[in-house]
Amino acid sequence: MKNNFVSIVGYQFERVHTGVISWLLNTKNSTVPLDIKYEIICRIHQICKQPVNFQIHEIKAITCIPEYSFGRKRKIDLVVKIDLFDRNPKYLVIEMKVDSIPNSDQLQGTQFDFIQQNACDPNDVLFLLFLLGSSQVCTLPNLHGFIVFRLPYILEVFAGLHIDGNIYEDWIESLRNEDVRRACIVSEIKNAPQIWDKDYWREKGYRTWFPLFYYMYHELKQHSIRSNEWEIYSVQNNPVMNWGNGWLKRNILGCNVVFYWEFNYEEFLLKVLLDENHKLSQEDLNWLRDEIAALCDNETLQNGRKTQNRYGIYNSLYKWNFDFKNQDFVLIMKDVDAILNKIHPKLIQSF
Repeated sequence: MKNNFVSIVGYQFERVHTGVISWLLNTKNSTVPLDIKYEIICRIHQICKQPVNFQIHEIKAITCIPEYSFGRKRKIDLVVKIDLFDRNPKYLVIEMKVDSIPNSDQLQGTQFDFIQQNACDPNDVLFLLFLLGSSQVCTLPNLHGFIVFRLPYILEVFAGLHIDGNIYEDWIESLRNEDVRRACIVSEIKNAPQIWDKDYWREKGYRTWFPLFYYMYHELKQHSIRSNEWEIYSVQNNPVMNWGNGWLKRNILGCNVVFYWEFNYEEFLLKVLLDENHKLSQEDLNWLRDEIAALCDNETLQNGRKTQNRYGIYNSLYKWNFDFKNQDFVLIMKDVDAILNKIHPKLIQSF
């Protein structure tokens, strides 16, 4: 197998992808003909359901600016400026994410600052969010007008072009390989010597541990009766899959708390969020943990247990251990849905 430069440098680095896209679109690179550059632009507009309101002969120059800067205030991963003869320029403003997700304020600020700084008509700009890795399965924030391109759409834009050279071929191959990694996660788990074998996953091209678990969670959620209600993201340095509709506000012994449910690595947890301003005492939290344990022990046959008596703002109360390698994902989520069906209504009734 030949060495792929993207794999050598690192698929996870956004600069690799902005560099290749800049190489493809910048008119200073004459090795890629203008008709192919225009085809890429047309494909992007088609997916955005926006007409291309200029013809190829109107293009004066295409300039790509990686890490487009607003001084120290903000940086955009890639801005593509399309200068036209006798008309205002058009822009593609692209944020790239591989294994993380931008926050809503970043996207809103990028859109506002770019239009203000360039004094351009919003109709002359497309704001695009390219999700190239496990970011494509994570929960998205408010997009503020950004149009999402997950990996299949990115391949739809850039694959199948008649471009010679290893740069293009290697990049497209790397995108396809990443899409295969997402699609084949279950079979790769079953073939792994053990789930925590880092060398195995690296050999397969997976990035550990957050991206790997994001792909596992994405596959898991497909088998839940609540498939559209699970949210995948990171919190407190852990990958999680949270039941988005399961946040339950309650008042316990005069203090406001919030119960919630999430996967954390292979554990499924019932947790409680305490009010920082009027915090349940550690003694009262230990009492609550005992009450929850009695409820869960009585209502579920799955192998669950009370958590340790730790104390903080975010607290685990009860957990169920699963084995992603040796248990079928369908059966795991069947058990999880059964737990939620039995325990969550009891939380509503009991507290």
